[in-house]
Amino acid sequence: MSKKNTVKSFEDLFEQLEGIVKKMDTGDIELEESLTLFEEGMSIVEEGKKKLDEAELKIKKLTHK
Repeated sequence: MSKKNTVKSFEDLFEQLEGIVKKMDTGDIELEESLTLFEEGMSIVEEGKKKLDEAELKIKKLTHK
């Protein structure tokens, strides 16, 4: 999987995370691949959290004007 410097929407990140969870739930993958998927998933979670934090900050700014 190539890594591109493209900005993904929260929904795209969530969809990607769902795909990882489905792969891991099958139980048909090796330990090493599970660890790789877990790391990738955690990275996606962090990116998603940043997006949610940014959205929350924006909402706070808009509602406190």
